[in-house]
Amino acid sequence: MTTVVRRLLGVMAGAALATGLAYGAAAPASAASSSSSAKQWANGVCSAFQTFGDSVQSTLSGLSGSASLDDVSSEVKTGLDDATKQLQSSLDELGKPPTPNASKAQSSIQSLSKQLKSDADDIEQLLSPPPSSPQDIASTFSQIGSILQKAANQVQSTANTLEGLKGNNELKQGFQSASACKQLKQSL
Repeated sequence: MTTVVRRLLGVMAGAALATGLAYGAAAPASAASSSSSAKQWANGVCSAFQTFGDSVQSTLSGLSGSASLDDVSSEVKTGLDDATKQLQSSLDELGKPPTPNASKAQSSIQSLSKQLKSDADDIEQLLSPPPSSPQDIASTFSQIGSILQKAANQVQSTANTLEGLKGNNELKQGFQSASACKQLKQSL
């Protein structure tokens, strides 16, 4: 399962970095965004995804390290719920990026956040009640892996959507120079 979580983080990093690449077109002369605010926005996006990925990985690692799913199911449900709420809150706080297609970019990222929340809810449902037989436990882990793969695909789809948007070089440079984006890329 850790491999799937790492893949999810990798796709998230790709989405965050693709967001920067999506804004590779030159800004119109009337564009008033500053490279500083573009860098701050990019830093916030990467930081939110890094925190979310770390929280999910930490939460799900408790599943594989526990002798009983009864002992950790409540913790996992709480951990996933907290992680998705924090991601959504962090992305909402960022608002729109300083680009011509700000509303479309923000909408894509917020939609992804909602999809990831739905995926976390699906995992929580699988653990209510926690499986007890070895067969049920194996099936639950398999289903969780499938949900994580679906989440990775959703992140990739969002990255593709963002790549199709036109924007400006400032946001692209913001993603390339933001410390949280560099850290996210290195952690993969």
